[in-house]
Amino acid sequence: MPPDAFHLRATVLPYGDAPSDLWVRAGCIHSRPIDGAEALAPEGGYVLPGLVDAHVHLVTNREYKGLPAGSREVVDRNRGDFLRRGVLLLRDMGAFTRREAEQPATLGLPRDDGLPPVIASGQPLAPEGVFTGIQEPTTPEQLEAHALRRARDQHAPWVKVILDNFPPHFAPAVDGVPGMVNYREPELRAAADAVHAAGARIAVHAFTHEAAASAVAAGVDSIEHGWGLDGDLVEEMARRGIAWTPTLALDAMMLDMAAGGRGQSQSAAVGRWLHEAVDRIEPLIVRARRLGVPLLAGTDGVEPVAREVARLQQAGLEPADALATASSAAREALGEPGIEDGAPADLLWFAHDPRESPELLEQPDLVLLRGERIESARG
Repeated sequence: MPPDAFHLRATVLPYGDAPSDLWVRAGCIHSRPIDGAEALAPEGGYVLPGLVDAHVHLVTNREYKGLPAGSREVVDRNRGDFLRRGVLLLRDMGAFTRREAEQPATLGLPRDDGLPPVIASGQPLAPEGVFTGIQEPTTPEQLEAHALRRARDQHAPWVKVILDNFPPHFAPAVDGVPGMVNYREPELRAAADAVHAAGARIAVHAFTHEAAASAVAAGVDSIEHGWGLDGDLVEEMARRGIAWTPTLALDAMMLDMAAGGRGQSQSAAVGRWLHEAVDRIEPLIVRARRLGVPLLAGTDGVEPVAREVARLQQAGLEPADALATASSAAREALGEPGIEDGAPADLLWFAHDPRESPELLEQPDLVLLRGERIESARG
């Protein structure tokens, strides 16, 4: 008869400095000893709450040929890929709706289907013809009503608004560095108030300074990208408790595109802006952490979350703080439990410390989802 309880003695990351004990039974973490518990791993090593990617697009079909775009099949295949890499919580920041479906396949997903749970936003709200085609076309006059419907009627825990059209390939007719804020501050504030009244939160795609300033003033809950932020805005974000998902590991791809790579043709002004933005926000991220801005690791589905953690370290975050953006701090900001008594046993174990070698995050030695062992990318 297989054991029904397990024991693990390891250093709890991201901030632990000595081994401690925890137990697992019935899919949950326990802090009190359980008689007869079987060892999960050799004593020592490092335990971490399941990784978080706070900015993904699960309808993206890059690998699974023949599956319908935007389908539940694609979503679940992508969730499975994240699972094997130890990413056990996902915040989906934009999914389109198939014509025969009433809502995106990311909304209403179960939390007990053996795959990472998804905090979904449904379709992002943006004007017709200015984004990637996954948006729900929304005029400024419709923004409040569409946001409220997403939160209240479709029960989305987050609502996503595309506030500017940067990078320019989202709006090919735009040259140079577009301001092009899609919604004015009063319109965005009304949408944010409606979403909050429905018990949900609102995230805003904002690359440029104009968009980021409008989003902060409107009282949104998270800024996605935020490469136009400045010190004053970061201070206001700290005061208001607004989270920031910098998606910093996008920089290589974005700079390549600005230089004409990946089939893109963009102006020299875009390249200059991007270089200046990356140089500016690296120290700004460190300042944001010092001020207490909730920092979330998000990849936009382009790089592994381990790469985002490494990139945040390169920007100047302490290793434990960088790791927290993809684990404990992200879970707290998203209202999800970490390693605590009674929480779901969503755990990773590493023989070696991933704080100093974030590439280890891609191949955890042990993955538990709700107490069940998962075959990891390490095999």
